Amino acid sequence: MTGWRSIWTPQRARLWLAAGVVAAYLPVLGMPFRGWLDFSAFYAAGSLAFTADVTRLDAIVAFQQAHGLPITPFVYPAGVALPYALLSALPYDVAAALHVGLMLVILAVAARLGADLLGLPRRWVVLGALAWGPAAAGVVSGQNTSVALLLVVLAARAAVSGRRTLAGVTIGILAYKPQLAAPLAGLSVLRGWWRALVAVAAVVGVWYLLGVLATGGNATWPRDWLDTLSRYSTADFQENGWQAISLPALGTRLEIATGLPLLTLLGFIAGGAIVFICLPAMRRLPPLDAFALACACGLVVSPHAWVYDATLLLPALGVLAVRANARGWPWQDRWLFVGVFIVGLTWPIGGVVGLTLMPVLVVALPIALLRSA
Repeated sequence: MTGWRSIWTPQRARLWLAAGVVAAYLPVLGMPFRGWLDFSAFYAAGSLAFTADVTRLDAIVAFQQAHGLPITPFVYPAGVALPYALLSALPYDVAAALHVGLMLVILAVAARLGADLLGLPRRWVVLGALAWGPAAAGVVSGQNTSVALLLVVLAARAAVSGRRTLAGVTIGILAYKPQLAAPLAGLSVLRGWWRALVAVAAVVGVWYLLGVLATGGNATWPRDWLDTLSRYSTADFQENGWQAISLPALGTRLEIATGLPLLTLLGFIAGGAIVFICLPAMRRLPPLDAFALACACGLVVSPHAWVYDATLLLPALGVLAVRANARGWPWQDRWLFVGVFIVGLTWPIGGVVGLTLMPVLVVALPIALLRSA
């Protein structure tokens, strides 16, 4: 290999990925000064666990104001507060730092399991996952998308090995973020995995019961939860909408910013068209490829998807890496990955300019999966 193509050596690629890891996690240095951002919501919910206030917007905000925490409402199903009740027993800064470390470990574990599933070298996959900007955003901002990625990997492993019920159980657990679980439940419908669907429904029922426990016996907690989602939605898009990566969410952000109507609807139409084009492939591709495509399509059409949710683009990148490896990594594939990872690292710029480039990748990666299949 001569000329400019000679820059592609394994040693240089590892060096670039390592530099990407450093760049991706630099923002963690400022998190103590910013109140650990989204972790405030989970800490407040854990502190209010076993009371009806867990799913009530005013109570969460009042707790955060009383303790000098960032105002970040808790918008998850009530049962999610239960594991955070353990962390809330610790001082806030200690709990937040521990959470960052735990999410980093879970991200690495998910990448290692994914590497085995894909048949790729573990060290490369783990390094690539750590260098993926949106995954790092989830870790450092106090979110838990590393858990979502681990659940997707476990569900894919179960589906590949023919354990449909186990795959459904894992997808049901992922329903703690309903917008991420819905595409995989839809995939189960497409492929006729009925045992998986029954398992999903059963676990969703368990989530309801856990919510009753978390709210101190409030059987109508979903009503309070939906009220919180409704009341916070507009403020969330106004304050955090620059992080929007799905087409409907981007449309809502632009609609609020410009005052132009119907942009959200156009986002749903465009996203729905992309998903429709991908449906035949999701039905016929091998289970692993279908899981990656379903996750990517779910992000295209999700009504609410922020930068850190793009952690679930890692399965798509993994499948594309497998296909590139089978072709001997031609220079086109190498530059594709360079561009994707660079765009992933640019997400913080969106906070300055009001938009992020991530929607470009959210649209491009499902198409790339189709073209390379």
